[in-house]
Order: sequence, then structure tokens, then C-alpha cells
Amino acid sequence: MLRVLGSPKMIGLHLFTILLVVVMVNLGFWQLRRHDERVTFNDSVRARSREAPRSVDALLALPSRSPADLEWYLVSATGRYLTGEDLLVVNLSQDGRAGVDPIGALQLDDGRILLVNRGFIPLDQAAPPAPSGTVTVLGRVRNSQERRRGELSDPTTGELREIQRIDIARIAPQLPSAVLPFYVDLLSSTPPDSPTLSRIAEPTLTIGSHLSYTVQWFVFSLCALVAWAFIVRRALAAARRALTPT
Repeated sequence: MLRVLGSPKMIGLHLFTILLVVVMVNLGFWQLRRHDERVTFNDSVRARSREAPRSVDALLALPSRSPADLEWYLVSATGRYLTGEDLLVVNLSQDGRAGVDPIGALQLDDGRILLVNRGFIPLDQAAPPAPSGTVTVLGRVRNSQERRRGELSDPTTGELREIQRIDIARIAPQLPSAVLPFYVDLLSSTPPDSPTLSRIAEPTLTIGSHLSYTVQWFVFSLCALVAWAFIVRRALAAARRALTPT
């Protein structure tokens, strides 16, 4: 029995099975962690969306909050849109249509600038101008966007009018005063913004298939163990038959 189980061929089988099971079990736990992260994300977005809107200063005064931690809260701000500082986020799609997001630079009474994603408009329509005069906006806080692998890049220098993403650090130098470290997706405006703009799509709050993938990887690892046991059993049975006198 030891000779059979310790043969080079069987040792290779043992090591391969161990490696396979370890990899698949780790993939299962990885999917389980992704499920937990998704549940936490969904709960956080729902909870923050139910809270009363905060002012900019009240939002920034939350304890131990970096700009990334402020995402999905509701914020209300009043100011005037700067003329000539409009931007367009290009290469977007929403509801199956290609289009752009017009971005307005709302200057608050203290001079700070809040970037406002005013909505989505299809490519066959011209982006409408932002409301003039004093404007009060209610928006959902979003974190500055970063380039992901495979995405197009914005030029690193020069003034931009069309952008691939809302990268606040890249946009801020071309604006006349300090820019807040987050932007907002517009939910409502007083006076109202153009009716041709569609509201930015709500965040997707589905759990996804992570749990089913977790079960799948654990089942695969069990199948690998069953296959290993079957092969070992056949090898031992063949060895016993070879030793049995005919």
C-alpha cells in the first residue's frame, strides 16, 4: 500500500489534488468576501440615502472622514454656476444610449467650487446651459474618479473641455478657486435644470452571483477530493489483484 501511494505518479496526483483544492477553496472564500462587501456597500448606500441632506460644511465636519468615505451622502449647496467653465464627460452610455454628462462648476458664497454632474444627455442633443443666477442643488456625493485599466486617459496638461472621467485633481487647476474634494450627481435643482437632462442612473444595489460562485468552488473542491479517492482506490485494488495468486 505504501509503495503504491508513494510512487512518483501517485505523489504527483497527491500534490496536484492538494494544489487544486487549496486554489478552489481560496476562490470560494474570495467570492464569499465579495458577497459580504457587496452587502455592506448596499446597506451603506441605502442608509446614507435615507439621511437628511447635509450642508457642505456639515458633511466635511463628519469625524474621521476622508473624501472617499463621504460617498453616497446627500448634500445641499447654494451658489452660482461659473460661465465658461462647463465640462463634458464623454464616451458614456445610459439606458442603452450613447451620450455625455455635462459638468457644471457651482461656486459657493465663500468662493469654493463644487463640481455638479447635471445629468445625462444623448449624443444627438446639445448639452443645455446651466441655470443662471443663484442656484440651490441637492445631490448625491461621489468620490473623484480614477482611471481603470484599459480606459482612455485625459491629457496630463492643458485646459480640458471634454474629459473621460471626473478626476477632481486634474480638473481643479483650470478653475479659478479651490475645488471641493468630491463632486455630486444632481438629484434636484432650484431653479430646475433643463428637462432634456436625464438623472444619473441610481447605483446598482443587487447582491450578484457571489454566493452561488462560492458554493460552486466548494463543490468543485469536493469533486476533486472524490476523484482523488476514486483514483487511489483503483490503484490499490489493482495492486492487490497483482499480488493475489491466480
